[in-house]
Amino acid sequence: MILQEAPSWVPARVGLLTGSVMAKAIAKTKDGKWAASRKDLLFEKLAERLTGVAADHFVSPAMQWGLDNEAAAKSLLEASQGIFVDRAGFCLHPTIEYFGATADGFIDNDGVLEIKCPTTKTHLTYLTNRKVPSEYVPQMLAEMACSKRTWALFASYDPRMPPAQQLFITKFEPTAEQIAECEDQAREFLAELEAMFRQITEQEAA
Repeated sequence: MILQEAPSWVPARVGLLTGSVMAKAIAKTKDGKWAASRKDLLFEKLAERLTGVAADHFVSPAMQWGLDNEAAAKSLLEASQGIFVDRAGFCLHPTIEYFGATADGFIDNDGVLEIKCPTTKTHLTYLTNRKVPSEYVPQMLAEMACSKRTWALFASYDPRMPPAQQLFITKFEPTAEQIAECEDQAREFLAELEAMFRQITEQEAA
């Protein structure tokens, strides 16, 4: 396990399928075809694997807001729930090569934490819907699959809201079949990536 602040955290993820992009790896259009974002991800990971250089990603003000407020969200969560969140690092899947994920924290012996600090509008949708946002389910499944944990806590934090509405928390307990399906999807994506890698490298060798 490699902690996020460690110098080796970014290099360790180069060329790998990670939890943060798992949703892109399985994205499909309404007619059931692979989405363009999946193809883009394949070429991004192929480039990383060939060059050894991590792809640059633009950090928007909204994304920076999330990074800046994550620690406060974690502290409020611990205080309000009476729990301790342990640091989590990058975990490689024990059997699936090139597959890894980084949760925002570990809870007890079998839980992972995923924190989001979104816009107020998005935070309000989470408060209204009272369930795990579907767009983050693949990420949390990947985190559980790679760390071999069985449940996740999803938290949304917005300090701009009144105190009683600043934190939304919900627990996600997938079935073993859901985690296994995530692992199968990772294998499918990585098999396609490996085929692309071999095609390029074998052409160069010919």
